[in-house]
Amino acid sequence: MTLAELLVAGVITSSSCCASLHVWGHAAQASHAARQTSVAAALLDRHWLATQRWLLSDGVACDLSAHRLDQDVSFALPLADGLERSIEPDGEVDGVGVWLLLRHLESGLQRRQLFTPSGLGGCASTAELPKELEP
Repeated sequence: MTLAELLVAGVITSSSCCASLHVWGHAAQASHAARQTSVAAALLDRHWLATQRWLLSDGVACDLSAHRLDQDVSFALPLADGLERSIEPDGEVDGVGVWLLLRHLESGLQRRQLFTPSGLGGCASTAELPKELEP
């Protein structure tokens, strides 16, 4: 093998090593990003589930007050670092429902759900039941 052939073989070997390191670096970054997203999603789900369970156990009144619920939930369930929570009234009909919005600040993931008094077990009114189902 001549010196020129050895130099060409060395260049080819070093460039293929650099390319493979570059690919492995991107794969590691993608894996890390996927892991971070998974952790953020699990954190959002845990806080969403805890808030839902707290609302179900609280004995909600027929007229949901978003401001009162926001204060009560903030006191009862402190948020983990990097999360933001807001409870806002439903824009359709005031007092009928509230939107819970949980947002993970770093990843931008969010979880949003509408809660209504009847969905939370409150306001068990027989006025809307058909006559044959009334007690």
